[in-house]
Amino acid sequence: MRKIISARPFISNDLIQEYPLTKLSGTALWQQVQAVTKSALSSGALKSIPTHCIEQQVTLGQNSLRLQIRVVANLARKSKATKDAASQAKKPGNFDPFLPCEPALYVGELTEHYRCLLNKFNVMDHHILMVTTEFAYQREPLNSEDFYAALICLQARRGLVFFNGGPDAGSSITHKHLQMIPLTETGNEADNSYPFEPLFKHLPLTAEGSKQSTLPFPHRVAKTCYPVAKKPDEIRRCAELNCRNYHRILSELELHNLTDGLAPAHNLLMTREHMWVVPRSQSSFNNLAINALGFAGTILVKDDQQLTQLNQIGCLELLKNVTPD
Repeated sequence: MRKIISARPFISNDLIQEYPLTKLSGTALWQQVQAVTKSALSSGALKSIPTHCIEQQVTLGQNSLRLQIRVVANLARKSKATKDAASQAKKPGNFDPFLPCEPALYVGELTEHYRCLLNKFNVMDHHILMVTTEFAYQREPLNSEDFYAALICLQARRGLVFFNGGPDAGSSITHKHLQMIPLTETGNEADNSYPFEPLFKHLPLTAEGSKQSTLPFPHRVAKTCYPVAKKPDEIRRCAELNCRNYHRILSELELHNLTDGLAPAHNLLMTREHMWVVPRSQSSFNNLAINALGFAGTILVKDDQQLTQLNQIGCLELLKNVTPD
């Protein structure tokens, strides 16, 4: 039995089982995300990190991409807070912020296997986590239950679901979780996708196939099977198809050789239209850390010094240096 150590008041699985809650989806889910965000900001439980966003124009073949660089003033406090919590627990190797979960960040249950929490240290507004209700390792390959939870959140709000598969892929927590950041929907089509996604629109994708785009690092892109209807059977069908495509891509990228049931480091990203997988060789290059968001075209730097360093290296060159040759 894995012992979970925590230093804060939490909601436990036992409490959830004793007082079962309605599963959230659709409009009700997103209204709850907004309500809990407002409450958690008021109480100080949500530690939003201020940033300013710089757009950088990059030419790739005949395409012009608008990459987003977010300069974060206080990103270091995330790692400090995590270390403080682990230090209080005395056994940082067993520290799990999700089991039990912090009440002020708890949004609700998604499925029998997944619940929704707010990301405590959010850089972007309404950054949510999909967390397994029982412990599973972050390096375990995704399964249909993971994709089912992801689709529920994508139905609630158009956005980007992403997965950091292990420390070398940008994950700092061993408990399995996916994340989602909503899009700010406007009348401008360019604002309703992520910087790299327009490259995928012209790929000749079939329902169960994948292609590599012109991006200069190894990856594969597939169509997302997105359920327009909110019927559980339809969501389940799409989740299973997305899961099959994901595992096919793992095989195509030679990421299917598991060690003790754990997959090599990789990132998955998924919108209502596309899903793409990127193999990873390391979590950072020249101290510039990259998680899955980098492969959507959004890169975080902690200060102006790192911004200068990034400009010297180049965004696409940085991404090439954290993926296999």
